[in-house]
Amino acid sequence: MANIKLTYFNLRARAEPCRLLLAYGGIKYEDERIAPPWDAATTWPTLKPTTPFGQLPLLKWDDEVICQSMACARFIAREVGLAGTSSMESAQVDEIIDVIQDLINAGVKLFFAKDEAGMKNHAEVTVPTALGQLEKKLASRGGQYFVGNNFTWADLHTFMYVSDLPSKSVLDGFPKLANLVERVAEIPNIKKWVETRPETSM
Repeated sequence: MANIKLTYFNLRARAEPCRLLLAYGGIKYEDERIAPPWDAATTWPTLKPTTPFGQLPLLKWDDEVICQSMACARFIAREVGLAGTSSMESAQVDEIIDVIQDLINAGVKLFFAKDEAGMKNHAEVTVPTALGQLEKKLASRGGQYFVGNNFTWADLHTFMYVSDLPSKSVLDGFPKLANLVERVAEIPNIKKWVETRPETSM
């Protein structure tokens, strides 16, 4: 078993894809959390210059250190068998991941810019439009899973994103997505992690 440490702020945010994948795989690791940059107790200014790219998360896997949240998550997805079984399936998984990441990145940018009108448009137009597109893609693939009729990181990442939306009613018009999110929530290792993880603001 590899010696694993994941370092991030005490938030879900950019490290949660990795934590969910590690939980799914039943992989033991050190979940190192530091206070967020806006917290007076943070050690980030001291830690930042020691990181390869001045960013977190960092994933230490034995003697190797991987940076960039999606690179870390993609690696773990392969390790736990959720990255697709062929090059085409891997691309189809990445396609869904990238749609979700576009939504996350757009939302974060608007949030930190305190753009109230932008956030309203994002919640009322951008997110429902994207969920409608995802519902259509899910239906075209059989309606159970996004890729290869098997559970993949694409399904887990969608679950993570939807679970963090302020209002679950946004799924009311998307029954296949709603059902997928419910099924992922009941996977024992995922359920256990979500129920026992530290409570954080984001």
